[in-house]
Amino acid sequence: MKSRSHKRSSSLQILQSSVKWHHMEHMATSLCDAYSNVVTDQAMILAMNSSFVDPLLQFESQLKIIESSFKRVFAIPSLEEVKDMGDCEDDKEDLENLYRNILNIFEDTLLILVSKDLYKLQVLKEMVMWMNEDRSYLQERAMVIISRVLSFASRKARGYASFDAPCLGVLAAELSLLCSHADSSITQQASVGMYHLLCIAKHQNDILKNKSAKYDKSGSQHLLPFASDAEFLPKALQREKTKIAQNVGETLMPSLLTDFVWSLLVRLSASDYTTALEASTILKLTLEYHAHKVTMVSKIVDFIYKQLRGNSSHIMKQAMLQVITLLTRMSPKKVIFQMMDYPVPADNTLIMMWHAAGSESSVAPHVLKTILLILKGKPGEMHDKLMDRRRFSLDATNMMPVAASQALCTLLPVCPYKKAVAQFFPQLLMALMLQLSYSSNLKLMTEDRPLYAWDALSVLLNCSGLQQVDMALKKKNCRNQFSQELFHHHGVHLVAKTLSDYKFPQFPETLHYLYKLSVEGPRGSEDSVITVIFLTEVSFIDCEQPDSHSPSLYKFKSTLQPSPSLNVDSYQELRQ
Repeated sequence: MKSRSHKRSSSLQILQSSVKWHHMEHMATSLCDAYSNVVTDQAMILAMNSSFVDPLLQFESQLKIIESSFKRVFAIPSLEEVKDMGDCEDDKEDLENLYRNILNIFEDTLLILVSKDLYKLQVLKEMVMWMNEDRSYLQERAMVIISRVLSFASRKARGYASFDAPCLGVLAAELSLLCSHADSSITQQASVGMYHLLCIAKHQNDILKNKSAKYDKSGSQHLLPFASDAEFLPKALQREKTKIAQNVGETLMPSLLTDFVWSLLVRLSASDYTTALEASTILKLTLEYHAHKVTMVSKIVDFIYKQLRGNSSHIMKQAMLQVITLLTRMSPKKVIFQMMDYPVPADNTLIMMWHAAGSESSVAPHVLKTILLILKGKPGEMHDKLMDRRRFSLDATNMMPVAASQALCTLLPVCPYKKAVAQFFPQLLMALMLQLSYSSNLKLMTEDRPLYAWDALSVLLNCSGLQQVDMALKKKNCRNQFSQELFHHHGVHLVAKTLSDYKFPQFPETLHYLYKLSVEGPRGSEDSVITVIFLTEVSFIDCEQPDSHSPSLYKFKSTLQPSPSLNVDSYQELRQ
């Protein structure tokens, strides 16, 4: 862009200009009105800029005037139409000069604002929003001004030791969409603007990293070469979604990148399908490369849930579910905890989201670890009693363990989880046994109410090659044992005995895990009872049917101290 210095017009110059174009008023009333208004608006905006008003109130007042000015300036006819108003070449030339002066004054106003404070780049974001609201505005001319202001701001930023430009993420999202606009002139200006925006963000990162603000000549430190020739810029970013996603993700700091992602996510609900499709493509590419930098994951997951719940046939449903998958890849714990925080039982929307989260095999172990952490809680437990004072639910009581049990019913049968299920079989088995016991104590089980811990246990057994054990437990009506508070210990015994009867292949790791539970430290009395019931039953089976695992069991039995709350003799009677 050719450099040029714009100075604030003096009152005399404005008067001279007004007199010069006064004779054209009958030919171009709209132009004259626009010129008069933009000059007045500039004077008001700059007067506020010099006042001692609160910065936030000052900017809000200026923005209102700028919006009014924008709608008048960019509603004027195109340059070709303006020229047609003149009867002779002199008139045409004067009308063209008037047209350009209107745009220049508007641009000068923005340049003066930004020169004082880069925070006011926020105006450019609002300009793009106004363009989107009404496509009848002179969009190409508006984009020229936006790219010029960004170019000016990028040069200005290099001289600052620090600055605040919180709008860069949202503005980058809007420009990324315009980089694929049907109008090539708008596409070119958007790519130029995006380039300069990335220059600003890059300098902001350098400041935060205490690096020098001086850019090297080779450009080796930059994602995009800093060429003086603007012809390079459209080739670098124009219609290059992958390059845009990579550069934006690398350059924007996490908070700004989150704004970028959020803005694109919101645009998935745009009435214009083309815009929604463009947004989904850039969003997917950005998350594939840089999902680890995105913050406010819970907010994004909640937004998607509400959107899909409100419209199950959302045109961008698959795109939103893909966002869940990509976020799970990089932030499994945040995604899982948020999806546990909805009412139980899960509705169809949440189950769809579980399937989306479960399709990412690389994080299956992390997902199961998170679920196991949640299963350590007791359903109905108050927040202040939860481990590490973790906030599990929006409700007064913790129902996340129930949600976690239902989630296992969805996740465990998924192919990517088969290997992880084998790895965590003992932990999942005991966690579900404890949940069954907790549910019994809290009387959460009724005949007409789903018992997700039991359903999850059944799924776990089937996914672990223990279908016969599952069938045997159903024949023994084991579920009803847990539904009766006085007999739920018998249900635990029944599960342990049935597993032993069928010589389940997971015996060694299960025994090792039970041994670890018994010696790792103090636990609740109910947990200890269930652990000892399992160990006792395995002990009887091992003694009756010696095998290669006996030495490890004997080692455990030599260290096990009987629990005062457990009468082992009673289990001899249970086994009869």
